[in-house]
Amino acid sequence: MTKSQTDMTGAEFELMKILWRLEKATVAQVRAESKSDPAYTTVMTLLGRLEKKGAVAVDKSRQPYVYEPKLRRESVIRRRLNAFIDRVFDGRAESLVLQLIEDKSLSLDELRELETRLSDTGEEE
Repeated sequence: MTKSQTDMTGAEFELMKILWRLEKATVAQVRAESKSDPAYTTVMTLLGRLEKKGAVAVDKSRQPYVYEPKLRRESVIRRRLNAFIDRVFDGRAESLVLQLIEDKSLSLDELRELETRLSDTGEEE
């Protein structure tokens, strides 16, 4: 996955999330699923940019064109999360987790789930 494939604007990423959910869609279908109610031409432009970045494939053999994601959701999210951690927390993922705990962004059940997963990970090594 190249940098240009994952170097998406927030608006492009929102459209990718719609495409991942729908798997394939036309401009009108993507627009209908968008929470921000963008103009049709805006969605068309953003999908065109995503195609140039290699993030989506376009079936131009029919009208209207059908777009589908070429990138796996997990890969894009991992790269965006790592970039966020690098930019905001100087590459320290534990700082992000501590911030979530200190802000009480995680419920007690979520903290217990994290603890269980961390214990399971430690046992595998």
